[in-house]
Amino acid sequence: MQPDQPRLLRLLRSTGVLLTAIAVLRSAGFIFGLLNIDESDFAIIAKRISQGALPYVDIADIKPPLAYLLFLPAGLFGSASILPMHILAMLWVLATALILNKAARRWTGSELSGVAAAWLSVLACSCEVPSTNTELLMNLPIAAALLFWVRSETGGGLRDAWLAGLCIGLASLIRHQGVMVLAALGLALCLQLLLRRATAMTVGFALPWLLTVAVYAGTGHLPEFWDWVIGRNFLYAAGGNAGSSLARAATSIPLCLSAVALPWGFATLETFSPTERGPARTGLLLSLWLTWISVSLGGRFYEHYFLQFVPPLALVAAPRAGRLLEAWPTLSRRTRAFISAVALLPSLGLLAYSLARGAAGQYPGQEPRAQKLAAWLEQHTLPSERLFVWGHFSPIYYLAHRLPGTRYLTTSVHVGNFDPGQLPDNFDLRPFLSNRDVALTLADLEKNQVPLFIDTAPSGIHHWDRVPLSIAPELVRYLGAHYRLEAIVAGARVYRRLI
Repeated sequence: MQPDQPRLLRLLRSTGVLLTAIAVLRSAGFIFGLLNIDESDFAIIAKRISQGALPYVDIADIKPPLAYLLFLPAGLFGSASILPMHILAMLWVLATALILNKAARRWTGSELSGVAAAWLSVLACSCEVPSTNTELLMNLPIAAALLFWVRSETGGGLRDAWLAGLCIGLASLIRHQGVMVLAALGLALCLQLLLRRATAMTVGFALPWLLTVAVYAGTGHLPEFWDWVIGRNFLYAAGGNAGSSLARAATSIPLCLSAVALPWGFATLETFSPTERGPARTGLLLSLWLTWISVSLGGRFYEHYFLQFVPPLALVAAPRAGRLLEAWPTLSRRTRAFISAVALLPSLGLLAYSLARGAAGQYPGQEPRAQKLAAWLEQHTLPSERLFVWGHFSPIYYLAHRLPGTRYLTTSVHVGNFDPGQLPDNFDLRPFLSNRDVALTLADLEKNQVPLFIDTAPSGIHHWDRVPLSIAPELVRYLGAHYRLEAIVAGARVYRRLI
């Protein structure tokens, strides 16, 4: 059985083989386009930014600014398109894997552990359809931070700690939850009484945030930045869900853990029965297990939240997996077949599911009511005409090749920022109406003289029938005074502004 290991290792060491595997596993995005609503959200925001819009002022959402800037390829070529981002995501996953390979080799001194870390990071993405999302984008700087952390703990010094903090700062400018890695590594340094390194890492983390704050202060829009990036996110984490969080957790956690069974199995064994020790170990373990806090914030438990585990999970699991690769030729055929099945079947199952879901027409860009509405808008409006959509479905803009006429891409923030799909029946949204956001919407409608006002509540697109426009009486009054009904398309009511 000895020849098996060299042949297997040649395949696993090959960057080309790794990239091919990533491309195959992410092929649904290239075939079907939009895989979730977030993709269209960010693509439309990126298009507006490419036209000169300032995030949080001219176009608004609650993610940090680097998330939108990384999506700029989606807005640079004609109409907003997610294709450039699917290409970027494929290379992003590869780069993350290669960085984790280097980090594992530095930590363990084993090439096989490095190879294992790279492949485990790809397998660990099997908890979610292969969309391009902020968790995936955040994982690259987090992987780099963990590499610099390992270096600082294995012969490095303050510079590596500073670079680790800088990378975490960049990650948190993509997604706030990146700060959890700072807390984990900072706690590890405090436990070791390495306060100078902890200070250097904190300074590195603060630098990109201070530069961002300086930019917004210089433009005179620091209050908007603070409101959307900081203030609203505290509210989102504290109460932005409805229904039972426990029920969602009971569904999502078993699903996402079973889809990544092999990495989690190795990581759990390594946590309680270590094969690799050393000062870097504590920070890596804390980075993995404290990530449960950031995944649980808000109680929504979307599958893509579990992608936050990928970098620390792959690293913590790498020593065990590396030893398994070393012992591979000595294992029985039955054992090797079992391990191969546990490793590959979840990813192949996700591939089959992602392709079958597209074939069944169940991705956002395939929503039949949204497609009919978008087709009508393309036919009956000018490309330059902007829209205001009362609803929570940005693919309408994407499919119609039209852009928002207000700062609001969706109107969930007007009524508590709930996911309408998670609202229980007969949930009363009136206490959550944001008069501030209604007032800003009216100001934008008036300032920009937005030509089209679309009410998707009657159509039920993305469960928006649970959020009738009557919840916002001021908007109803403005609509009646300044717009006339032009068409009813797939249940949605399309109003045109009076001249």
